[in-house]
Amino acid sequence: METRIPGRRSLLKDILQRWIHTGTAGVENPRVRRGIVIINTLSLLTAFLIAVVASLLYWFTGSLLILVPAAIECACWIGVIYLNHSKRHSLANLATLVIHCTFAVYFGSILGNAMPIEMITAFLLTFLIGASFIVFKHKTLRLITLLAALTLLLAVEANHFFQIVTPVYVVPANMPIIKMACWAGMLALMGYVTYFLIRQNDMFLRENEALLQALQEADAAKTKFLRETSHEIRTPLNAVFGIAQLLNERKMQIGDPALREEIGYLYAASYLSREIINNVLDLAKIEAGMLDEPHPAPLRLRESLEASVAINRYVANTRNVRIQLRIDPQLPEWVLTDRIFLAKIVNNLLSNAVKFAPAGSLVEVEMTRQDGRLTGTVRNDGTIRADKLASMFQPFVAERNGEVEGTGLGLQITRQLTERLGGQVSAENQLGQTVFKFYLPLAAAEVPAEHAAPVPRAARFDGYTVLVVEDDLISRHVLQRYLSDAGAVALMAESGEEGLHMLEVTIPDLVISDSHLPGIQGAELLEHIRHQPALRHLPVIISSGDAFNEARESMLRLGASDYLVKPFLYSDLQSLLEKHLPVRRAQIV
Repeated sequence: METRIPGRRSLLKDILQRWIHTGTAGVENPRVRRGIVIINTLSLLTAFLIAVVASLLYWFTGSLLILVPAAIECACWIGVIYLNHSKRHSLANLATLVIHCTFAVYFGSILGNAMPIEMITAFLLTFLIGASFIVFKHKTLRLITLLAALTLLLAVEANHFFQIVTPVYVVPANMPIIKMACWAGMLALMGYVTYFLIRQNDMFLRENEALLQALQEADAAKTKFLRETSHEIRTPLNAVFGIAQLLNERKMQIGDPALREEIGYLYAASYLSREIINNVLDLAKIEAGMLDEPHPAPLRLRESLEASVAINRYVANTRNVRIQLRIDPQLPEWVLTDRIFLAKIVNNLLSNAVKFAPAGSLVEVEMTRQDGRLTGTVRNDGTIRADKLASMFQPFVAERNGEVEGTGLGLQITRQLTERLGGQVSAENQLGQTVFKFYLPLAAAEVPAEHAAPVPRAARFDGYTVLVVEDDLISRHVLQRYLSDAGAVALMAESGEEGLHMLEVTIPDLVISDSHLPGIQGAELLEHIRHQPALRHLPVIISSGDAFNEARESMLRLGASDYLVKPFLYSDLQSLLEKHLPVRRAQIV
């Protein structure tokens, strides 16, 4: 006997497993497989409980009104498993709820007081609604199931009150046993559904945790890739942009007009390339919730707008596109806003308009006052498809005009920057044109004291010595050329080690160091300088292609005087030199 029993148990278990997993072969989606297993298990369990409880009820009542419907219901449950076997899973799911609803109402009516209305209520609300959330994923089907359960509940309640269906007679002495049997059967079914609801909820939680971890790892990998790629691109772009700035400053000394024009194109192209790289960085900041906060300051509106138009005009000329700027004379000369935010908003909208305007057409830029707000309008010929307008300000959504295409980042950045300034931006088609509008709070600003007097010439740095630690040959060349033209003595070091050796024999007035160097890194060089008493107060500007705030803050904590992101404008470098060199000379004196 002892050798046979395990074999029988194993055979029974194997049969049950086959029934439970009927219809799962070839189903790759794990959630669909789980749903099939749940329906098959529920069908077997319900058929078994119906057979047991119905047999008990027939024993005490002797009524075929109980035995025959119970047999039919058991056959229906076997049919549900057959539907899954036939790969008709949706029909099996629907049949499960229909069978339960039908026979719950039938037995609730035919058994009368033997099946209390409270039991049926609990069964309908717990079992049917719970099962619907396991079986159905669509909200409409779940709502239909809920309404069906409530309707059946009202039907059973009406029958219980009006006695529409005459219940089977039960001997009063047997009533407690029958009630207990009904309660046991329904509680078993409700317990099964509750168990699977809890199990499924735990499974979803584990899946969500795994997904969250995967997303965090993917985000970290994306950020790392973006930082490394950004740095690799920014370093050569800094060299190109630096040379373009040097040539642009000297182009009026060149006699060939065509060459001067080409230099202008080179400068504009490299400047706009810099803006594209910055847009990628801004998108990463937006996704991480770390976009810089605006810093309103007095801004000469016309000067800012004309600078943006001048940059984009070079690109527009290559496509024979004209740009027209109109500024409402009623607007104040100076406004209070963030200079960088406003320049990015105008540049992104204007470069987008130039990019998609037909050759030989006109792009209009207009700045007016409307309802107390600063209103900017950018128009270009050609329209955007209606289905694209709603998603124009989403990342990586871009139109094509057959000649050019874009990354779709500029408009997303524009929307974020506009909202940060307390405004909004929109796009629409008007009379064969694409019209972008942005609205910003308008606040007039007083003329800053430094602009009240005539603008002085850019400061020169005769007599100052600047040590440049930079491993990129072209970047060293353009920095040396810029500093020498400004009157400073430029000392060049190709590595951190060479920079330290030079600091042992001479103390410059300022150090400009790259952050990523062969051997000794910029951070180590900075720490060495700050630990030397003779160099402790030496201004150090870190120049880096790493444009993330963490890198900037890390360097500032180590003692950097300022942080300059490549590719940088020489006007920004000029401002830093004017800020730190006179202070250093005062310290020495």
